[in-house]
Amino acid sequence: MTELLEGIIEVRTGADGLPVAIRNGQAWGRVAEVVNIWRVETDWWRIPVGRDYVRCLLNDGECVDLYRDLETGAWHRERRYD
Repeated sequence: MTELLEGIIEVRTGADGLPVAIRNGQAWGRVAEVVNIWRVETDWWRIPVGRDYVRCLLNDGECVDLYRDLETGAWHRERRYD
């Protein structure tokens, strides 16, 4: 099952800029592995979109897609897989 998510999320990154931990409520969850990275740059309906996406496997076995907005630098949750 896939669950669509939304909202800004706190992310700790390593020296390479990839997530190493994400905040989930009060606790931090460790990223066990970054399994995919891709960039989306498009002029979606005349509002430019630029995002770096990252698919992460978390230490608790959860798989999530996050993206970093290239304009603001903010990290967002997009999708959770089980």
